[in-house]
Amino acid sequence: MNKTVKTLITTGLLSIVILPMFFFIIYPNYNNLIGPIKRLNLQRLSEEVTFQFLTEIAPTKENVLGVTDTVSTNLSIEESLGDILNLERKYLEEVDTTVIVNSIEVEGKIFEGLNSKTMDSGFWHFPTSQLPGEKGNFVVIGHRYAKLPPSKDTFFNLDKVKVGDRVEVKQSNEQYTYIVTSTKEVDKNDISVIKDYSDYRLTLITCSPLWSSDKRLVITAKLDKLYKNT
Repeated sequence: MNKTVKTLITTGLLSIVILPMFFFIIYPNYNNLIGPIKRLNLQRLSEEVTFQFLTEIAPTKENVLGVTDTVSTNLSIEESLGDILNLERKYLEEVDTTVIVNSIEVEGKIFEGLNSKTMDSGFWHFPTSQLPGEKGNFVVIGHRYAKLPPSKDTFFNLDKVKVGDRVEVKQSNEQYTYIVTSTKEVDKNDISVIKDYSDYRLTLITCSPLWSSDKRLVITAKLDKLYKNT
């Protein structure tokens, strides 16, 4: 057996071992390994640490009252729409709405539709929720592994978001900044996360854990009015 054949066989065997290792071990941690190096910003890091500390020491409603807001149905969050009227206008698409989470290199357009198939086009604005900048709950749902990094229009790395991270919502005529205040995993039929609230919030939702749709990962962010362009 000549040297070339031996080299090809050795390379093939190494590929069989290394490629699965890369895909299942290294690739899911891409954002942890590469992202921080690309996005290193000491001022931003200081702001995030301070915000996270203040958020953690501030008591939540659940801690004070000892209650939860969990509301469950037999349907998943995405299927809980039921029968609603037609969508007369796709305003968010008209003004070219984009959601951006720089800390995890997410950037993609928000689409509007009456069912979860809208996510095949991009991030989906849950149609019964509020619009960006409005009082209440602005809900955006996206696929987790239909697309993979380095594609940015995916929530693959949404579990890497931390309290204090900024979420930008940009439109052709407006821009809003939300600050992440909490991250949690809920049952896939816990519709409490899409109900309306009296504050100004953005809720990002995707499947969890990775490669599974058993639960839902929920990121809550509050509108930072200091960063709202008027």
